[in-house]
Amino acid sequence: MTADPFSILRIEDMLVLDVEVVNLEREGARLVREDPDAPALLLVRLPSQHVNESVLSNGQFPETVAAFAAAPSTLVFLLPDGEDGIDLTIDALLDWNRLTPSIAPANQPLDDPNQATVIGGLPRTAIEFPTRVLLGHDHDGSPFAWSEPLTEPVTLDGRVELWHVELHGDNGGPVHLKAFSTPSRRPERTGMPLGRFMPGELLVRSSLDAFVDVDGTSLRRPLLADPFMLTPLGATVHISGSWPKAPEFLGLSLAGYEQISSLGRDEFVHTVRQGFLSSGHRASLVETTKRSYDDPGDLTSVAYLRKEAHIVVDQAEVTYGAEAGYDRHEGRQLPFRSIRLTDLVTPAIDPGEGAFWVTVGGVPFPFHATATDAEDRHVSMDMPLVFASVDALDRMAQVYNDPATADRANLGLGGQTVALAENPSADGSTGMPVTSARFALTPASGHPARALPAMVDAVARVPAVEQLTGLATETAVRLHDAYLEQGLDGQPTGAFLQLVDALPMNLSAEKAGGLAKPSMAVQAVTTRAGLLAPQFLGAAGDAVGVDAAALTRIFGGTKLLGPIDLAALLADVPATSVAELRDLGEDEIRRRLDGVSQELLPVPLMRIGNLPDGSGSELRYVWKPRLRNDLPLLDLGDAALVLEATTVRSPDALSKSAVRGELRRFAFEFADIVRVDFERLTFTARPGNKPDVTAAGVALTFRNDLEFVNRLREALPANVFGTGAFVDVTTSGVTAGYSLTLPTLSLGLFNLSNVALSARLTIPFDDRPARFRFAVCERQNPFNISVSLFGGGGFFALEVSTRGIEQIEGSLEFGGNASLDLGVASGGVHLMAGIAFQMTGDAVALTGYLRCGGYLSVLGIVSVTVEFYLALAYHKNNGICEVVGQGSVTVSVRVAFFSKSVSLSLERRFAGSAGDPSFADCVDPDDWDEYCLAFAPTP
Repeated sequence: MTADPFSILRIEDMLVLDVEVVNLEREGARLVREDPDAPALLLVRLPSQHVNESVLSNGQFPETVAAFAAAPSTLVFLLPDGEDGIDLTIDALLDWNRLTPSIAPANQPLDDPNQATVIGGLPRTAIEFPTRVLLGHDHDGSPFAWSEPLTEPVTLDGRVELWHVELHGDNGGPVHLKAFSTPSRRPERTGMPLGRFMPGELLVRSSLDAFVDVDGTSLRRPLLADPFMLTPLGATVHISGSWPKAPEFLGLSLAGYEQISSLGRDEFVHTVRQGFLSSGHRASLVETTKRSYDDPGDLTSVAYLRKEAHIVVDQAEVTYGAEAGYDRHEGRQLPFRSIRLTDLVTPAIDPGEGAFWVTVGGVPFPFHATATDAEDRHVSMDMPLVFASVDALDRMAQVYNDPATADRANLGLGGQTVALAENPSADGSTGMPVTSARFALTPASGHPARALPAMVDAVARVPAVEQLTGLATETAVRLHDAYLEQGLDGQPTGAFLQLVDALPMNLSAEKAGGLAKPSMAVQAVTTRAGLLAPQFLGAAGDAVGVDAAALTRIFGGTKLLGPIDLAALLADVPATSVAELRDLGEDEIRRRLDGVSQELLPVPLMRIGNLPDGSGSELRYVWKPRLRNDLPLLDLGDAALVLEATTVRSPDALSKSAVRGELRRFAFEFADIVRVDFERLTFTARPGNKPDVTAAGVALTFRNDLEFVNRLREALPANVFGTGAFVDVTTSGVTAGYSLTLPTLSLGLFNLSNVALSARLTIPFDDRPARFRFAVCERQNPFNISVSLFGGGGFFALEVSTRGIEQIEGSLEFGGNASLDLGVASGGVHLMAGIAFQMTGDAVALTGYLRCGGYLSVLGIVSVTVEFYLALAYHKNNGICEVVGQGSVTVSVRVAFFSKSVSLSLERRFAGSAGDPSFADCVDPDDWDEYCLAFAPTP
């Protein structure tokens, strides 16, 4: 029968041991083996060997601190084979060197997770130090021995030495130990010298042989302890461990560990955990806990534990790019080739575990860094960074990219020039002053850190934007998708930046001269085309065609020659035309930029360069688009269009800056009755100067119903009918026309005079529609005609625009006089009549009149006069019609000195409107049905 547990107590030196036996029974003063074939074990349980005391926060000195005692430790020994028992004496029970220790075997799991010391069916030696870590002898076979047991109290100078036992290694050196298990079902403790993940890391690093380096060698190293002394009041230990760097995919971060304790109370705890900073630099989190007095000069002061943490940079410089390990874009998402950190050791930082921002006093610590961009410029900056231990690398991107701390990822660069993209030509076109840049971590599975920085956006002074706007302004930009996907050489336009907010290019009609009012929004910053509308680029930078719908979105509302939408006359831009830019050299592009030719520029190009005399810089924005020829007003069969804006930054910028538009070999056709051919129409405007508009090779031709004007012009001598054709070009528009003044024609009793024909086409440079006016004489200057005693005159004018008929007006008057004198009696009659018509918009007016009368005088004594007047007018305005009729008869009689006149008059009005009752309103449906059936055929 197995003996019952018992205790060993000795008050003098505080010896306290609890003893249990397995397969041993008591026979008198001896414990003997009960089953000869089964193992016999002696379990010696010691009091708690460690007190887990919380770390003091800075500036606090409490009277008490939280502390938690470790569980009792157990030493397990096997009775050696061949021995049948052990004496029940202190000497025998404490002579552990003659017994066989029960060591936890290598790489073997617990029999039961709830029993942290039972492995392979046997209890194992388990010394809980530090708290939550069960230490045992290492399984590497290194020699060890227990010190000679104190079987009796030791007294010196009246003082009794505390009972203790010490474990030694080979020749008294450090003993090899391992952490083979961690107790479960313990509440979480925070603020302790060792973090909550340390017990597991000590177990893995000191006990498991399964973790090997890339060359197959084991990464396990034992813990070394010297001294390792156990006492009833706790262990006095100096224990340490050091491990080689493990491959990051293993998740092993612990690289160094050291702990010094006296009688179970910590004096010094030091850990080194490997990891990475969010910049990709290897770094270590070094935490050191020391016990120190709050007031060393006061003998009554209390010694508290205080912890300091530092980040030590193990890798000063990191290179980026295609070989860095980015999952996408070959590293183009970061505009730096390398970053070197100059702050290699931080001051004491705030506590952190796993993945956390490195802060000091709650403020992110600015790691000073020097970055090298794609053009070998050195850029100085301060970088707040996240540290993540190797076992927490999967959480580093989440912490860094947290929107709540987004301001920490926004780095101030102070206007330093940075090449934001790598340009193989190294011409400096991608460099610009950058005020700030915001970064984020992006996956980089090919890098040990698993994530590397990428630029999200930046605030910079973009030269192309400043040249375009004329303002020294900062612009929010981000790397263009086309550059990220293909780089600069892989795309035709060389797009590398995208403006976060599209920049409208609105030039007023006065500045663009009416030839065109560029109002597109540019968003892409390119090396070959300058600022470009996004529709000219595919999502990945491929050359894409731009159809009519996309051009409408780009140039919607942009006008050409006033009424014509520019987008309507631009032909589709095929993808092959955009792709041409990739193959065009700079010399060829500049040749096409100059002058008007059939060699097109498929996309608007911007060029910035220095003036030849070195006095400043020049920006040219030129586009020579492909035109279509299916518009109703323009004939563009052989036309060429150039739009150019030149902005100069120099002392004489006023004379060199200009906006120029030129359209060659086109014709303006209006209502199929008049055609104006232009060889060239050019507009140039310079700041502070009057705009210069010129037209060359203008020819005016009348067609169809007005073709007779051409025939008259050809039939009559050039010097008999006035100035003829005229062209007037101003900054507000072009007016082209023709005027003919016919000579007076007299044939017997027939006389025709003051006849003039005129035609005028007005093409404004603003939003007003184009207008055409044809007139036979004018209201203020009608033609005159007489035949014998009859005469009259009139005029006619027609004005139409692109909106329709604007005005039609005309009038005709005629009349005659006749007189008779017979001596005794004389008299006469007169007759006058006229009609006039006018239509302006929807308003119509028609008037006519008749006036006739006569007189008769007999010997001057009796005279009679009669006059009749009749007028009729029709008006229509806003849908309301009105007819007004007036009539009067006046009779005058004079006899000698007596006269009398009688007048009779009449006026009638007939009004109507759109609200008058309709036929349906006046006829009952039943009556209408009966009426219709009366005419239906008989079946």
